[in-house]
Amino acid sequence: MNMRGYIPPRTAEEQVFVKKITRILELCDGLGRVQFTLFMDLRQQQLFAAQANRYPDVKTAFVCGYEGEGERKLAVCCPEYMDTQTVAVPLVILRAKLNDTDLSHKDFLGAAMSLKIDREYMGDIIISDGYVYMICHKNVADIIKDELISVKRSLVSFEVWDGPLSFEKQYTEQRTTTVASLRADSVVAAVLNKSRTEAAKLIKQGNVKVNQMDVENVDFEIFDNDIISIRYNGKFKIFCDGGKSRKDRIFITVAKY
Repeated sequence: MNMRGYIPPRTAEEQVFVKKITRILELCDGLGRVQFTLFMDLRQQQLFAAQANRYPDVKTAFVCGYEGEGERKLAVCCPEYMDTQTVAVPLVILRAKLNDTDLSHKDFLGAAMSLKIDREYMGDIIISDGYVYMICHKNVADIIKDELISVKRSLVSFEVWDGPLSFEKQYTEQRTTTVASLRADSVVAAVLNKSRTEAAKLIKQGNVKVNQMDVENVDFEIFDNDIISIRYNGKFKIFCDGGKSRKDRIFITVAKY
């Protein structure tokens, strides 16, 4: 399978982000000191990796805070002679027992944001086996512990969790279908069981993201393992191994988070 090449910063916000991470890499390279980014989404991770390739003497690694694929990650930057796995990373795992099993990831994220915590200080939020785990930067851990005491009127009490944490994202639905091409409009139409005209409208209205990047061109190409977010419709992972049907249509598997 072909892989998507590097897509440079496309917005003013992305340009500011690249300047910020370039400064972090320069400090590590010039001073020989360990540096860290804050938490990044998938698009930001791709931008960071591209910049890091320009610094051969800097060793980098992404960390999500638990065993699993992870979505939001921070990066460790250290001199080439150091081992990134031995560096103490500035993140904390907080855990609270769920008193209301109907509470969602969105509910806890919204509660954290209401404390005026910037998104870049928050990693993944995991709900599993009657507990919620919030991975966060150490600088905001005490704020969450002390001030986040209720979510949608349900009382919560967070504590630092030093135990093991392993989690793989679960899909609520998974199905295989075919598409005429891997253009964004074709794939989005297949994901939502809509026409390509309807899919194109969603894309042009700015309702579609691929790997956290806004996509407004209907001919944007989708690749294996891409994550498509469609406003008001959810988030989907696309698997494509290149197989084709007898009618030369491309097989894809759509997994909904």
